[in-house]
Amino acid sequence: MPDENVVSWRLIRRSLLRRRRSLIVLAGWSVLEAVPAMTTGVLMAKAIDEGFLRGSVATGLWWLSGMLLAYAIGAVASRFTSPVVGAIVEPLRDDLLRAVVTGVVRGDGVDDAAVSRATSQVESVRKAVSSLLNGLRRFVFTVVAAVAGLSALAPEIVWLTLPPVLVAALLFAGLLRQLVNRQRAAIAANERVAGEVGGALAGHRDIAAFGRQDAVVGAVTTAMAGERSAQQRLARATATRSVITTLGGQLPLLCLLFAAPWLVSNGTTVGVLVGAATYLSTHLEPAMRMLTEVIGGAGLQLAVTVRRLAEAGAARRELSGDPAAVLHGTDITVENLTFSYGTQVEPVLRDLSFTVEEHGHLAIVGPSGIGKSTLAMLLAGLAVPDGGRIRVGGTAPDRLPSDRRREHIVLVPQESYVFSGTVGENLRYLAPDASEEELDHAVREVGAHDLVTGLGGPAAPVDPARLSAGEKQLIGLARAYVSRARVVILDEASCHLDPVAEARAELAFRARPGTLIVIAHRASSALRADRILLLDGTRACFGDHRELLGSSHLYAELVGG
Repeated sequence: MPDENVVSWRLIRRSLLRRRRSLIVLAGWSVLEAVPAMTTGVLMAKAIDEGFLRGSVATGLWWLSGMLLAYAIGAVASRFTSPVVGAIVEPLRDDLLRAVVTGVVRGDGVDDAAVSRATSQVESVRKAVSSLLNGLRRFVFTVVAAVAGLSALAPEIVWLTLPPVLVAALLFAGLLRQLVNRQRAAIAANERVAGEVGGALAGHRDIAAFGRQDAVVGAVTTAMAGERSAQQRLARATATRSVITTLGGQLPLLCLLFAAPWLVSNGTTVGVLVGAATYLSTHLEPAMRMLTEVIGGAGLQLAVTVRRLAEAGAARRELSGDPAAVLHGTDITVENLTFSYGTQVEPVLRDLSFTVEEHGHLAIVGPSGIGKSTLAMLLAGLAVPDGGRIRVGGTAPDRLPSDRRREHIVLVPQESYVFSGTVGENLRYLAPDASEEELDHAVREVGAHDLVTGLGGPAAPVDPARLSAGEKQLIGLARAYVSRARVVILDEASCHLDPVAEARAELAFRARPGTLIVIAHRASSALRADRILLLDGTRACFGDHRELLGSSHLYAELVGG
């Protein structure tokens, strides 16, 4: 059975079908809205043939007044369609948001930013569905009404002018897949540029320390060139769409004009020709343009966004875990690891291999944006590798159910989360049954005793807004220390602390039973580790401090050796 917490076409279709009554009401108003498209050509022909050409201005004006009535009916109907569309689309947004947020809450390692991105994409889906619903219903009802009116006016003109419209529609349908692929490629290329530039700006000091200026500039330049190429391919496809739209909208009218002498010689009146031209220019041509613009705009956006949300949901499903999976120890083995944040982007990590022995201490160093936090997320089982494998205690960490994974592996991020409640509730978040003695031991070991005492002790309430970033990190470190997890990953978890406080916290975790992995913020963290993994974007170096000093010029520059 499909996962209800994944945004997909099936979920959208099911949500829309639950509003059948509103869809029927919308169809009824759309019929009335299409009254001008059905009647204006006939009324124009009557006004000319039976009124103005016979010298009866009053009769001509009488028929033209019918056009005013038709447009008035259409305007009133348009007024009532908007609330009905809202009654269909707004519950759809609620269904989508419920699916996304439920999936995020049930997943792991998703922060507020991830929720924000997901919900903004839901809003994009809502807007796109609304545009498509409005655009497609107007196109369908307008074309059907115009063809019906044109058939009543002069059936032979239908067979003369409709084939170009059908050919243009088929050509546009054939172009859609290319448009979707190029739109997706353009978005992916833009994200690559944003990632490269963001990483360069955030890690400019690390880049300078590693001597990576030329490589980073080259990577940004390559990403920008790729984006330019993707945008150019998308522009060419969009230009082709415009050509198809123009042909589908203008060729029928040109066919009518070229055939006018033949039609007149066979008894077609001037009024009928003008009425037919009214149908083609006033209704069919705008409807054709609306179709290509709506599908080429909102339709492409919807296709790309739904796929992204579905991929995110699929990733969450992959993290559901295997109830039979267990850890046997705390050793870590990484073999040929490859990971990227999408099918259209370059891998953040490629063919990475290293091992950490049980109770080992590994420091991971490298410039910002190089993949250190991504590696930490993978080691914690919060993402699934694209290639290669990770084993913690002989088991892939992403296969562990989330509750069991938290018992064995804890990841402390750079921005520690502190919630409203007591100090003790924050410290016991990963170990609800921890005793007061265990809390006191943890806060003393990581250097948070003075902070907890100043706040009033474990029973005192805590206001997260009043804590500094460093104080939040101390609470996060104490929370991880008091947990039962024997694999601890510190992802720059002490970057807001001074060097002395940072060293105290790291040494406390090193003395604690288990395996410690530190994403190093300072070079001193690497000096305290048994083994060091250096990521520099092109290759990884693995060894102890002495080995890396001799084999890596970049490492020597980083630590000042």
